[in-house]
Amino acid sequence: MKNKIKIIIGLLAVIIIGAIFINRPKTDNTVTIYGWGGDQRVNEWIDNELAPYASENYGIEVVRVPMNIDEILMKLTNEKNYNNNGSIDVIWINGENFYYAKQYDLLYGPFLNKTENAQKYVDLEGPEATVDFGYSTEGYEAPWGKAQFVFVHDKELLPEPPKNSEELKELVKNNPGIFTYPEATDFVGSAFIRTVIYDIIGYENIKDLPADYEIIKEAVMPAMNYLNEIKPYLWKEGKTYPKDSAQLDGLYQDKDVYIAMDYNANKALSKVKDKSWSESTKTFVWEKGTPFNTHYLAIAANSPHVENSIKLIEAALSPEMQISKANLSGWGDLPVLEYDSLSVNEQKSLDEALTPQDQYKNSILSYDELSKHKQPELRADLVTIIEKVWEDVVLFGKQ
Repeated sequence: MKNKIKIIIGLLAVIIIGAIFINRPKTDNTVTIYGWGGDQRVNEWIDNELAPYASENYGIEVVRVPMNIDEILMKLTNEKNYNNNGSIDVIWINGENFYYAKQYDLLYGPFLNKTENAQKYVDLEGPEATVDFGYSTEGYEAPWGKAQFVFVHDKELLPEPPKNSEELKELVKNNPGIFTYPEATDFVGSAFIRTVIYDIIGYENIKDLPADYEIIKEAVMPAMNYLNEIKPYLWKEGKTYPKDSAQLDGLYQDKDVYIAMDYNANKALSKVKDKSWSESTKTFVWEKGTPFNTHYLAIAANSPHVENSIKLIEAALSPEMQISKANLSGWGDLPVLEYDSLSVNEQKSLDEALTPQDQYKNSILSYDELSKHKQPELRADLVTIIEKVWEDVVLFGKQ
């Protein structure tokens, strides 16, 4: 009997100790960053620059998880509905996707004012920190980089690229099959559609409209009619579109099309340098300009590592990482830090990072030239409706 009692007491002790161990606070130093993984330069920069810097300076282990933003939002939604603890920490996000996530309480915040590097180096009252596609960020995301939509052409195949929508129409009608663009569900494809709208209708005539499908459809129909007009002259006769910009990049690389496009104004430089694209590649913009925006880092509302997430964002906003990210030899993403907030040495390093130093420097437009042709982004709710109108009117041919 005594032995049985001892065994029972021993088992109870094991159960109690196990329960204490299981329920004690975790000291996990990892942090996940979820975002689009379709650009190898971005992936390599996160893995080889940001992650080691965050580990050395903030003691955290960064785990990059490549995933399309629509899948990220679905995962966030499902985990919120069915699980108290999520698996997503930091999210690379902006525009309509931020609008959706904020609207459905999928984000943690406000946190921006809690980050020391944002206070030191970012204009917290400026539009880049306060407005994302026309909507207040309210401190729920941190500006991470800036981008501008550009076209890419091969000078040997296409010496004079089109400067507006009319010239593009003339080009494709005379040379069927050499041009296409990604579907509106792709960020770059959506930006191209807005560029056409800016050129034909004008940003000022769209930006203040209410988020009503019928009103927006009526306003943008001249642009949709234009896209339908050129549709038969596109790659594959417009019967199919590239699913994303990565597929379009491949078509351009294989010379199936003569024009590519991207929301990273400097990507062409690295594509030329790594021999993916011809040395005759050059970026260009349209006369009336192209969309310009900021992209951000946010934190999931049910992040299991909120403290580590803030540390990662601190690392991403450090002068060292912002300068590294801007370097044209790598990602080439424009920084969000205020130039005057940097030290003299940091300013010098940033200037050097943004200046091509080799024979490929003519592959991209200068920052000054880009600035002269930048157009603001539309509100996120308008962008969502425009994408739906394109899908209905152009993709499926509904009127």
